[in-house]
Amino acid sequence: MILTTKYWGLLVLFLALGLGYSIYNQITTDNNQQFHGQVVILNDGFGYQIMSGEKIVILQEYIPGFPGKQKFVSEEDAQNTVNLILSKLEDGKSPVLLPSDLAELNISTAVVQ
Repeated sequence: MILTTKYWGLLVLFLALGLGYSIYNQITTDNNQQFHGQVVILNDGFGYQIMSGEKIVILQEYIPGFPGKQKFVSEEDAQNTVNLILSKLEDGKSPVLLPSDLAELNISTAVVQ
């Protein structure tokens, strides 16, 4: 009788641990998938924002890593940057952009007329 009670106790413990792990894993997965970004139109160029749900976590009005306060001159450049940052976040990496990242994106700083 005591052995049966111990087995039931262990069974309940393992089920509770399994359920707890499952819930934790689902919450962690949801948090990683909730980032999204969008290009923002500024007075004389473009920027972007990265959001988690409805909360803005990054608002970038200037090209990161460029000297001075240079805005994106095209919506496409801003969108490509957003896509790279989201890709980094999905991979669990830092969203910080390195000069090599910006070079690969061929970000233009010349105003198109």
